[in-house]
Amino acid sequence: MRLPSRRAGSRAIFLIAVVIGSGAPGCAEHVPDQDLRILQVAPVAKLTTDLFWKEFQSDGRAATRKYHGQAVELSGKVTGLVEDQAPARILFDQSTPKLNGAIEARLLDERAKAAFADLSVGQRVTLRCFVEGLATNLVLKSCIRL
Repeated sequence: MRLPSRRAGSRAIFLIAVVIGSGAPGCAEHVPDQDLRILQVAPVAKLTTDLFWKEFQSDGRAATRKYHGQAVELSGKVTGLVEDQAPARILFDQSTPKLNGAIEARLLDERAKAAFADLSVGQRVTLRCFVEGLATNLVLKSCIRL
């Protein structure tokens, strides 16, 4: 019986690592619901909710590749507040005659109470969040009010 050479064994280990590593991005399709890194991370973009929504509506795949898992800073007019259900959420309605939808900002639990203090529908607010992506709504997670 002939044993593989050391070099062949190294190649096999390298190929296994490449195969496992290339599958890793597919495993991370969901962003954590409560990620404390949002307190310190710098946003990759600062946009209004309207511009952010339009970017996902014009090319959802490209926007998802660009923003999924990234921190963004968004400013917009609040259209809904959900304080009594977990997760607490701030909504930005983006309905148009052709498209219905909203940006759903799910708040970081430890900051939710402070985020709702003195906040009302119709008021402009700025949040920093991690981007999950477009489902029925455009979902953002671990949001904090700035």
